[in-house]
Amino acid sequence: MNNTSPETPPGSKGSLWTTFWLGLCAVTLVVCVIYDPGKAFDATLQGLTVWWHIVFPALLPFLVLSEMMIAYGLVHGLGTLFDPLTRRLFRIPGESGFLLPLGLIAGFPAAAESAARLHGQHKLTAGEAARLSAAAHFCNPMLIVVVVGTGFMHTPALGVLLAAIHIAAGLTAGLTMGWLRRPHDSATATASATVSTSASASPGKPAGQTTKTSLIRQVIRSTENARRLDGRSFGRLLGDTVSVAVQTLLSVGGYMLIFALIIQVISRVLPKGFPDYIIPGLLEVHLGSFRLAESGPGSPALQAALIGAGLGWGGLCSYFQVRAVLKPAGIGSRGFLLTRLLHGAYAYLITLLIWNPVTSLFPHTVPAYRDSLADFKTQSDLLLSGGLPLWGLLGWQTALFALLLGSMILFTFIWRRKMRHQV
Repeated sequence: MNNTSPETPPGSKGSLWTTFWLGLCAVTLVVCVIYDPGKAFDATLQGLTVWWHIVFPALLPFLVLSEMMIAYGLVHGLGTLFDPLTRRLFRIPGESGFLLPLGLIAGFPAAAESAARLHGQHKLTAGEAARLSAAAHFCNPMLIVVVVGTGFMHTPALGVLLAAIHIAAGLTAGLTMGWLRRPHDSATATASATVSTSASASPGKPAGQTTKTSLIRQVIRSTENARRLDGRSFGRLLGDTVSVAVQTLLSVGGYMLIFALIIQVISRVLPKGFPDYIIPGLLEVHLGSFRLAESGPGSPALQAALIGAGLGWGGLCSYFQVRAVLKPAGIGSRGFLLTRLLHGAYAYLITLLIWNPVTSLFPHTVPAYRDSLADFKTQSDLLLSGGLPLWGLLGWQTALFALLLGSMILFTFIWRRKMRHQV
């Protein structure tokens, strides 16, 4: 006989405890604000200043352009192009390969949102959606290059270096998690890759004889199909993308204000002399990067390595955003934090390993100076008035993107040729 009461569904006890602790934390936060409203106001004002003066103007144009790239199907075309990479190395279905370039271009939580949508359409299992959300979780490249490199560190070249390390470390973390999967999943991915290669062969040719022309046609066809499914005119698309970008940045600003307040409350109970950049780095990526740039370790190499680790970790704030997307869709996020830890650890190690060779070849990657928070308004005015070499930044960014894109295309062709000879 089952003694479980029908009024108490399984798992409700855990939900009640979660609700209780969240409510207790909220009440504690309110009490702390009432106890010392001046410090609470200063903390939220600092978060608002960082968001309004640097994050908002730096990310708005790029978010608009990234939304337009998605609408025009360019991200889907890149996903088709990098199908062998996502299928073989990351152990994820090739039809969802567009989520990897989506995460690289749009930043989090865009990949998680698309993975949840594909799971709802029964194109991904819950496990595949969870793995894909973790593997394609990247910071927006403009956040690293413009906000962190130019706005916080005043060194655009360092932002480019950190962005390259962030991408390399994220891909390495995704590869690591892919290889740690069970042999059963590996065999499934291999069979899926073989079926896809046979299906993508040109008509009248044996399976496996996929040519470069057919691959290019697949990319074009995928781009055209995505654009056709979107179907919006340019005027409507422009208005929608601006609206979505502003809404996204308002959400980012809200998270920054709340976590700035939480950081200030936690800092009250920390012992004297505790590094003031650790808690922001653990909780929120924008505030953590700003605090590290402002009062991090004196060694430029260690400072850059810690910023890279913080960007790879992403902060608990990013985890909560992804969790809010995945949980309603019935997708777990158990391996997400492990992937983020690997991402941060790889970024930290790569930065320390390549710092001396890179800075000897490119001395401009070393931060020239770090100002205090009191001088922050002057710094933001310098950024907004065009006092920093943004044109040089565009050149570096274009060269880096071309190098990364060329490397992945070369890998794609080599892998397809290898598979053709194996079949």
